[in-house]
Amino acid sequence: MAQLGFNAGDYDPTDEFEPLPASEYLTMITEASVENTKTGGRMVKLTYTIMEGQFEGRKLWSQHNIENRSPRAEEIGRKELSRIAHAIGQPMISDTDQLLNQVIRIRIVIKNDPGYGPQNEVKKWINVGGQPMQQAPVPQQQTPAHNTTPPQQPPAGHPAAQHTAPPWGQK
Repeated sequence: MAQLGFNAGDYDPTDEFEPLPASEYLTMITEASVENTKTGGRMVKLTYTIMEGQFEGRKLWSQHNIENRSPRAEEIGRKELSRIAHAIGQPMISDTDQLLNQVIRIRIVIKNDPGYGPQNEVKKWINVGGQPMQQAPVPQQQTPAHNTTPPQQPPAGHPAAQHTAPPWGQK
């Protein structure tokens, strides 16, 4: 017999992890990693910690496929990661450490998962200035008459100009 020394009265048994109300929250990315999926792919996993208000200190999570047998799942995950990178002002990310301690506003919704019940899902990433990140233009069949300026490249001395594609982005 092993002695525990545990007093259940010290803990609230009704303290359940309820989903947060659907809204926007100011957060900081406090954990970022690349992990293998169950199906042999890879994903970026992020943990967000709410920085203000009634839910300060609560955590939220998102996962983004970067390698997946399903081209559609991979495309969705990479687009989400692009939205995050643009919202934090770092379009060139070569390491998950670049995501750490970045302040970002996120919009969450509540989805009903048949196996787990109601859960929060991050649906939008917004820069801390309060403006949504620029949406990438939708490719068109014809070249539009406006916006004929090519995209700006960072200056030669800028750190973003020195980065190549991240290793997980190469095929």
